[in-house]
Amino acid sequence: MNKNKDEKLLKDTLDKNLENIKYNFSSIFILENRLLTACEKIDEEISMKQWLLLAILENNGNDKTLTELGKIMGCSRQNVKKLAEALKDKGFLDYRKVKNNSINLIPTEKSREYYRKMNEKHYKILSILFKDFTDNEIEDLVNYNKKLFKGLELVEKYMEEEN
Repeated sequence: MNKNKDEKLLKDTLDKNLENIKYNFSSIFILENRLLTACEKIDEEISMKQWLLLAILENNGNDKTLTELGKIMGCSRQNVKKLAEALKDKGFLDYRKVKNNSINLIPTEKSREYYRKMNEKHYKILSILFKDFTDNEIEDLVNYNKKLFKGLELVEKYMEEEN
């Protein structure tokens, strides 16, 4: 009985807010594309996706396999490997084989130097991007993103069950 009640509430909410939900859903993709396009101009040496991989390594420790990094980034192990290979070729990463033939990615001194060099530019871009947000709005956005990630996990689970 509770499940049916929950589903009815969800359907009512969805029906009542459908246009706003569609707007928010499509905005996520538009924002991603526009951010990638704008931020690709920050530095021509590495792409934004390569930068994201380095940022994740920097903030989550170096003991991450390609598979673990793929889960964090929301892409396949193969996609992470392509990004990593390009970064390795440019001198930003080294590989370290670990158990089960897994590969850990290790940032090089060039990667750390890049972070020091680009830190001010990245800070400026973030300050421009979020300049019209209050502290509370930034905190709210974090909470909304957490809810979106939670919803996405439910979508992934639903799709696994469907297949």
